[in-house]
Amino acid sequence: MKIPPFFRLLILLLGGLLVGGCAPQPPPDFYLLNTAAPASLPGFEQGVRVGVGPVETPPYLDRNQIVSRETGTRLRLSEQSQWAEPVKAGFTRVLLVNLGLELDSNRIYALPMRQRRVLDYQIPIDVLRFDGTLGSEKNEVVLGARWSVLSGDGKQVLVSKVSRIEEPVKGSDVGAFVDAQSRALAKLSTEIAGVIKEAAARPVMPMPP
Repeated sequence: MKIPPFFRLLILLLGGLLVGGCAPQPPPDFYLLNTAAPASLPGFEQGVRVGVGPVETPPYLDRNQIVSRETGTRLRLSEQSQWAEPVKAGFTRVLLVNLGLELDSNRIYALPMRQRRVLDYQIPIDVLRFDGTLGSEKNEVVLGARWSVLSGDGKQVLVSKVSRIEEPVKGSDVGAFVDAQSRALAKLSTEIAGVIKEAAARPVMPMPP
């Protein structure tokens, strides 16, 4: 039976669509937030004792895709560019290392801790925004966070602040975007460390009898 030319063409087109639809997609690129400098802390314990946490991030960041902002209300989620770890975990990890370097201490811990330790300060952080624009006239990352410096037992608020950090993206690709996020986090670390240094320099008031 001879197939008419029209049907032969239709079969070829459908076959091409099926093959194209089954073509494997390239694997995504995975990214990590990076610390401000290589970690070179001493092996023995020294320095101020700081507990960082809880660290809370907004729900829209709780995903594998790297999130950028197209408008004030519209986000872009990249399937091809993804995080190698949850944003909250990466944010906390880098903050711990950065604070250790800023304070010359290897006694910076994530809260809650498995092992009970005596602390000098606690730093709860509520991340309000951690995204930015990419592929626009002004490529930048914005980090907004509300944070406090508490006494070691967590019962006294020594300082409470809201930080907004804007960091330019030095490039047009996702790698440059993540680098800018790392630099913004480094600036927040420096700001927090500065407040801790000021608190540590104040004379300790004696407890009333």
